[in-house]
Amino acid sequence: MDSEDIEVWAAAQKKLPRPPTNEELAAFKEFLSDPESEVWRHAKKLAAFYIKPFEESRIDIFWFVLGDAVNKLTSQNDKLAELVLKLQRLPDGKGVLGPEPWWSDLPYFNNFWSEWMQFQFEDLPQAGQDYEAGCQANVNRNAFLAKLTARMGNVVDLDQRERGGHTLKQALERTPVSEARVLAAEPWITYCADSMYDRCLQGGPMSWEYPHNGTNWGVQKGWSKDRWSYWRKRFQEISNSAKIKEEVRRVAKGCAEKMEEVEKARG
Repeated sequence: MDSEDIEVWAAAQKKLPRPPTNEELAAFKEFLSDPESEVWRHAKKLAAFYIKPFEESRIDIFWFVLGDAVNKLTSQNDKLAELVLKLQRLPDGKGVLGPEPWWSDLPYFNNFWSEWMQFQFEDLPQAGQDYEAGCQANVNRNAFLAKLTARMGNVVDLDQRERGGHTLKQALERTPVSEARVLAAEPWITYCADSMYDRCLQGGPMSWEYPHNGTNWGVQKGWSKDRWSYWRKRFQEISNSAKIKEEVRRVAKGCAEKMEEVEKARG
């Protein structure tokens, strides 16, 4: 898709192995076409399709549709994140499966991102006609999840910092530097620098840290203040590299400065 044509995007959804119904897709298209001020109304309308016992719900189809929109509709990123935040707060469906609202724990949300989207963070196209679109989709995914994390409050299911840490590892702990991955790492610093720093100070294991992943960081696994410092220094190095495109150097410089600000603010 050369441009963000909602009709072209919607037509592609009907080709999925388990496509959305015409009614579901029409509601999603209406959501995409309306301004962000209307997200709450659309959240209620979309949610009503799926509030059923799990064995009868088509919630997996909804996450597939939303995930594809995140990948391909860059201009809708803020609104897509807002939709998930609104869904999580819906009171609708109370009593269907128990005393809590049905949407409060975002059923199958993390399962979808771990089982169906996670490989997309790993397997970026290396060249060809899909390269630019694939790189942009990776930026979109990380921006979407970082925006959710920045407003997670006490909602555990919205805490996506493990995915953020993995993206930072990919961007900053491997050689040669992948400019596309540096751009994908930026949202985690722009939206979540304080929270990511807190996670580093907390310590503990880090997800998706396997021997085959490859890293220049060393043998010390997990979250740590030292690793945060390493990431900041790597951003600084990238910002000063003549081999890197100016746009990427500028992004890296901004990330390094933001991380330094967080450190200084904490003393």
